[in-house]
Amino acid sequence: MKKSIHLLNESLLSKIRCVVKDASPDSILPHIDREQVVQTAAAMLFTASLSVFGLKTAELPQEFPDTGIALQSLSDAASPSGQSSKTGALLQGSSQTVVTLREDSSTGLTEIQDSVSYAYVQPDLDILLSAVAALPDGEELFCTRPEVLLSPQAEHVRSIIQGFQETGRSLGFILLDLNSGDCFSFHPDGRFYSASTMKGPYVAALNKFRPEASDEYTRDLMENTIVWSSNEDYETLHHLYGNDVMFDMTEYTAVSDSIIDDYNWYPYLTVKELAQLWIGTYFYFFEDTNEQSNWCRSLYADTAESFIGSALGEEYTVYTKAGWYTDWEDTARNDAGILRADGRDYILTIMSDSFDSYDELEELAAALNEIRRLYSGEIEMTEAAADFP
Repeated sequence: MKKSIHLLNESLLSKIRCVVKDASPDSILPHIDREQVVQTAAAMLFTASLSVFGLKTAELPQEFPDTGIALQSLSDAASPSGQSSKTGALLQGSSQTVVTLREDSSTGLTEIQDSVSYAYVQPDLDILLSAVAALPDGEELFCTRPEVLLSPQAEHVRSIIQGFQETGRSLGFILLDLNSGDCFSFHPDGRFYSASTMKGPYVAALNKFRPEASDEYTRDLMENTIVWSSNEDYETLHHLYGNDVMFDMTEYTAVSDSIIDDYNWYPYLTVKELAQLWIGTYFYFFEDTNEQSNWCRSLYADTAESFIGSALGEEYTVYTKAGWYTDWEDTARNDAGILRADGRDYILTIMSDSFDSYDELEELAAALNEIRRLYSGEIEMTEAAADFP
């Protein structure tokens, strides 16, 4: 047994070193202590592996290269040999049964249940931005936990997508667990007219980067902009404060500043870009705060036309800003924001080119919450299949 554990330790460390050595410049995270990330990753990976044997963590070597490591690569290194699942789930001080899919040369994919212990991870801005940026695009669902894609809940999401596609409509979405980096997405590089969803990041940026601007008059403008989606008050804020705060926000969230246009305050955005702007908004609300954060956050708790809020707001805490518009050129029905559920935080971003699809998008938001319940461990895969109607 000791020899097996020693070999496992050496194998994990070897994988981490290889990932670090081969990491491309794009995968390097510029604003964190890279050595600390690699050391922490090694300890976490080895601890998770040892838990299968019911053992405690051994002391790990402290000599690691001073470079970055991509979240996706960390997930690869964490997976046991032959396991196709890429999971970053990190649950606070608990064990859960994780259903994974593994390749078997004779029988194909086989379901295996492992009892694994994980540790909670505080949200990290750079890692989460990198996780969203790395999401693959395409006409298929993607999940960092492939077993979720075989669930009845995923099939329900596919049926909603198919309904859009059969009628010539487009949509895209990202569901991101901020404590683990787990993602469930569809068409994240799709570009849609932002409509009033752009007001959400703008008002957050104004409070974050120009907190001194918050007087009684400006607060009224911001409240009307977020709660009632007032175009007039949004335009007044732009006339008063311009786009400097959005340049700061795009830099903060690694979004191209090409989305900023002094003559168009409702740009086209990809689903990824809107998700990244909301990651920055989340950090302003809860992590990188100032004296305006609590008041600003409260504006997003019950906003007009939010189908995410309508689907989930009675059971969970949500902070959202929707956008809807239609004319001969631009058409949109979007919603994005923060979902706080069962002690964990999520970003949910849904964009479409279908103004008249409120009910279907509300159904999609509820269906994505069922996906969330799956990969958060709130319900197990076998239990989900049995209970799903």
